[in-house]
Amino acid sequence: MLERAAEADRRKELGRFLRAMRERVEPSRHGISTGTRRRASGLLREEVALLAGISATWYTWLEQGRNANPSAQVLNALADVLKLLPIEREHLFKLAKPEWLPEASPAGNPSPEPWIAGLLATLLPNPAYALNRAWDFIGWNDEAASLFGGFDPDDPAKRNLLKRLFLDPAWRQLFADWEVVARSAIAQFRAATVGYAAAPDIRAVLDPLRALSPEFAQQWAEMRVEEAPIWSKGLVGPSGEVATYDYFMLTPAGVGKEMTISLYRKRV
Repeated sequence: MLERAAEADRRKELGRFLRAMRERVEPSRHGISTGTRRRASGLLREEVALLAGISATWYTWLEQGRNANPSAQVLNALADVLKLLPIEREHLFKLAKPEWLPEASPAGNPSPEPWIAGLLATLLPNPAYALNRAWDFIGWNDEAASLFGGFDPDDPAKRNLLKRLFLDPAWRQLFADWEVVARSAIAQFRAATVGYAAAPDIRAVLDPLRALSPEFAQQWAEMRVEEAPIWSKGLVGPSGEVATYDYFMLTPAGVGKEMTISLYRKRV
């Protein structure tokens, strides 16, 4: 029963992703001219099907989340028509071909172990914290606790990165470029959880956020995916000054996507 429900959720997610990508493509990019009466945004389903060389009915089934088994050739054709970026093409394949996904533990939450604390301590004086696959904080060093206002594993609103970003007013004020950081975090989380977004630990993050944060709900519905970047973030200090930190997302060997480490290095 659970397997059938997860399969249905995967197909629905694939359909939502295809529709979102279709609606963002300007018809002119494929040489299609549209009249002033056209109200639909992006490409029509029939246009995608024609450009990809598949039947309109079959493509409609894909968007409706019906049972289908598209080949790699079809998926590549759709990715080309929809002008997908490499990370988006990979996301499409993972949604359509779940056998590509590595096996993950049902819980997906490796328990905090002493070696995690030891590893984070070696990164001092750089602030660093560890996340499980649901982006719950499972470890941090003293510099990170000081910079980010502490961590509380027993507080549902403070033990998860996405919830801190959208539900904690202090974090909204902490990031000088909060809008950019928040949008990117959503896109990364979708890419990182492809294939198990219906798992209980992931639903425990997504369901409350969609209910409590209209901003999150709107941005999650955009279906954006991104790779984890190496970039800079501006953090606002107690006196209002903005300090720039280079940001890195690291994956320790042997843990797959079950744990990542976020490292901040202050520019001088």
